[in-house]
This record gives sequence, C-alpha cells and structure tokens, in this order.
Amino acid sequence: MAEGNKKKENLRTYEDFNYMSHMLFKSLGFDILDTTAPKWPYIILQGYFILCIVSNFYAAFYVTLRFLQWEHSESKLMRHALHFFYMFSAEVKFAAFVKYRKRLRSLNDQLKDLYPVDAKQQEDYEVNRYYLSRTTRFVLSFYYLVMALMMVTPLLQSCIAHFVVKKDFPYLRIFPTQLSFRSDTPWGYVFAYFVDFTYSHFIVNFTLGTDLWMICASSQICMHFGHLAKVLAAYTPQREREEEDCAFLSRFVKRHQHILNLHDEVDQIFGLLLASNLFTTASLLCCIAFYTVVEGFNMEGMSYMTVFFSVVGLFYMVSSHGQNLIDFSTSIAVAGYNQRWYEGSVRYRKLIMLIMAKAQRPSEISASRVVIISFDTFKTLMTITYRFFAVLRQSMGKN
Repeated sequence: MAEGNKKKENLRTYEDFNYMSHMLFKSLGFDILDTTAPKWPYIILQGYFILCIVSNFYAAFYVTLRFLQWEHSESKLMRHALHFFYMFSAEVKFAAFVKYRKRLRSLNDQLKDLYPVDAKQQEDYEVNRYYLSRTTRFVLSFYYLVMALMMVTPLLQSCIAHFVVKKDFPYLRIFPTQLSFRSDTPWGYVFAYFVDFTYSHFIVNFTLGTDLWMICASSQICMHFGHLAKVLAAYTPQREREEEDCAFLSRFVKRHQHILNLHDEVDQIFGLLLASNLFTTASLLCCIAFYTVVEGFNMEGMSYMTVFFSVVGLFYMVSSHGQNLIDFSTSIAVAGYNQRWYEGSVRYRKLIMLIMAKAQRPSEISASRVVIISFDTFKTLMTITYRFFAVLRQSMGKN
C-alpha cells in the first residue's frame, strides 16, 4: 500500500542541471548560451546588462579607491576591505566568463550530447543522484536570500525611520562607499541606491552563478565517471572470448578518455578562477571576523555574521563537488579491482591493470596542481580563519 502511494520521482533532464546558473546570468541580460528570446524582452535585458556593467565599473572604482585610502577607523577599514575582496572575486569571475564564453558554450554542448536521452538510460545513469542535493539547494537559496536582504534592508530601514518613527530620512545605503556625488539628498540618494543595487545584483549573480556553473559541470563529469565504474564492475570477462573482452575495454578506454578530456576543460576554465576565489574567500572571512570583533554582536555585526555563514556554506558546496570529482574518478580503479578480472585472459588482465593505474590518478579542479578544491582545502580555509579570529580576540582583549 505504501509503495502504491509513493510517487515516482521525475527524472532530471540536462536543462534541469544548468537551469539555475543559466537564469542567474540571464536575469542580468547576459545570455551565455545564446538561447532564443522574444525581441523586446531581449532588448530590455541587454539594456539592463549595460547599466549593470556601467554601475559595476563605476562602483568598483570607488570601492578600490576608498580601500586604498586606508581609513584610520578600524571599523571603516574592514568594511571597505570586505567589500573590496568580494568585488574583486566577482570581477575575476566576470572576466573569466567573458574570456571563456565560447569554450563554456562548447563544453555545455558536449555534456548535453553525452547526457542520456530516454528514461531507461537516465535510470541506468542514476541522473537524479547527481542533481543538486537538497542541502546544496538550501545553501544556495540561503546565500541568495542573505544577499537580497542586504540589498533591500537599508532602504526599508530608511523608510521605516522616516515614515513610521517620524525621524529625518537617514539615507542608508547598501555600501558605505562615498561616490563622486552627495547621496544625502533625495535625488542623490535615488541615484546612489540605483547604482548600489545594479552593482550588487551584478556581483552577487556572477559570484553565485560561476560557482553554480562549476558545480553543475562537475556533477555531470561525476555522473559519467560513476556510470563507467558501474559498467566496469558489472562486466564479467571469460578466457575463451578474449577478443570480445578486449574490444569492450577498448570502447571503455575511449569513453573514459573523452570524459577525462571534458574534465580537463572544466579544470582549465574554473581552476585558476576557483583558486582566486579561495584567496578572496579567506580574505573576506577574516575581514568579517575582524569587523565582528570590533563592532561586537550588535545588529550590524549579526548581519555580517549571516554573510559569513552564507559565504562559508557556498565555499563548502564548491569544495564538496571538487571532492566528488576526486572520489568518482578514482572509483573506476576500485571497480576494476572488484570485478572478476581474474577470469579473463592474460591480455585482458594486462589491459585492465593499465586502466586501473590511470584511474588511480584523481581528477581534480586545481590551479596548476597547486591549490586543489576539496574538503582538505575547506578545512585549511576554516583553520586559517579560526586562528585569525582567535588572535584578534586575544590581541584586542575580547573574552
């Protein structure tokens, strides 16, 4: 009875995997896949994208300038610093996406061509297993919600203070950065908030969208590695059919090499980008920790702590998918060892040993094999942040 009431889970299509990442960019007017769209919405989105780019470069210039001016106030310095590092990470990702746009489109097309088409194949590949987990979707939603609240809260606070509490309008903004004009006048505030909002929308969507694109691409690679391991483990060789067994291994090697080539493309596109992301994330977390120590656990300090946890959660998700690539790529060697290879011919055993030796080298996302995105990297990042936070508390006499 329970089985009859249990709904069968819908199998995920390829479009389901990259839908969220694609929509994050498309909402900015940046259609990386060049999908067809009605004329007027396309023109409006293109116009909005141009506005976002202009706001981005204008605001980024003043964020950098205020950071380099080195405010004497520790609190202001850390606020400028954490905004600078967050902005810098987004700018690197934007530059990378513009540079690798054609390669990303080509990678997307190749992964789409390899994706199982019919329901039987999708069940065999266990496609739903590799789709964004509930935890991943929660972390991504939490991150975007926190950033959205940071964008609208200053305006809401200003309106409440003026219309409800009956105080002078405080002209609170998303960023404390002083621009080239006064923002404490009605029209100046409207224009400054518009710049802040479009700039925030730009850097948040590029920060999250790039990481999400990497997660989706690596999940696809993991799916193919997992299926290859499943096929290899289930195969049973026989000595009397040497040619057939060796032909199977030949097809297997070609398929495996094709997936490895796709992984290399993912590594080249996202490796250096994620390495810079590691540096900026470490700097950002340390700045937030410092700012919290200086300000204490007041309302603003608590808001930055939510940003801290959202950034940690996002990098954890990125690290976990980097770790999945390592685990699923090496699972092929385990599958080869667990199959009944000893029942095959001598030639078959030699070939499968070569496959196992090659599969023992993990597929990683790294920057020139120096910084590898994995759970170990995440542990190192959190250890550095904790030690920095502990030293700050001790040096500033905080209990």
